Amino acid sequence: MATFNRPEYLRAAIESVLTQTGVELELIIADDGSDAPTRELLRAFERPPLRVLWLAHCGNPGAVRNAAVRAARGQYIAFIDSDDVWLPSKLERQLASLHRQADCRWSYTACVHIDAQGNRVSPKGVQPWQPHSGPMLEAVAGLRAHSALPTVLVERDLLLEAGLFDERLAFFEDHDLWLRLALRSEADVVTQPLVQVRRHDHHYSGHNELTTAECRAVFLDRAWRSVTSVPLRAQLRRTRALNASRLARLRAATGATTAARSTLRSSLADGWRYSRWWIDAAICLFASLVKRTDKSAPAAADVGG
Repeated sequence: MATFNRPEYLRAAIESVLTQTGVELELIIADDGSDAPTRELLRAFERPPLRVLWLAHCGNPGAVRNAAVRAARGQYIAFIDSDDVWLPSKLERQLASLHRQADCRWSYTACVHIDAQGNRVSPKGVQPWQPHSGPMLEAVAGLRAHSALPTVLVERDLLLEAGLFDERLAFFEDHDLWLRLALRSEADVVTQPLVQVRRHDHHYSGHNELTTAECRAVFLDRAWRSVTSVPLRAQLRRTRALNASRLARLRAATGATTAARSTLRSSLADGWRYSRWWIDAAICLFASLVKRTDKSAPAAADVGG
């Protein structure tokens, strides 16, 4: 579990792990330099089977999770964020299902969403959970695998083989890791909702559109290189092109028009087919023109005394 300043949700997350049935476990919490209220709560729980890694703040979820993974000693590793909740039989049922699948070395479960008060909700823009179809690699690459991070359980050896979370990615670091796991093993799917994923106003993801689009572009490029399915590559061709045009538009909005134009040029070969790409391209070109006009405008005369 990675955490940073979430005392209002942290207790429920910790207790949902410590009350797991039918398994022997250790809970490693990597604290990313939290303030006093969170530290005090962690110290109140800091006894076996719970260990706390007291880290200097870095603001990088992948790096914080990796610190906890490296400290882990168990055969399996499962992830939970400090605002989410596991149902009591989550690990027991997931491990039992995984052990029945000889070709699977990792697993994920169904989940539901809850709000800050713990009430079940259906977040706008989030599709209802459903199991993937077909090979896991293609589902992950096509962003069809609803494998939320707190639902995933994986053999520790497989996780180390795959290379842990890419600490250069602020977002999509979980999808990127699932892609590398899927290159090595199929995944078992438990269709019972054994995890509650909390949605609230201070959620880490989704608040930086530009960085999200940049990280999504990295993931999509890696997915493109990982699959050979003709239909999936056609889907990825469109997804990559439209993400690139959106990225260009977001870069242009920050004044980075040179980078925006470069992004458009690199995606033109695929993007010209799609009207959305042309709309974003027009917005970028307009932003470039406005910036050029602003630079060439004469300075206002000094009318001071």
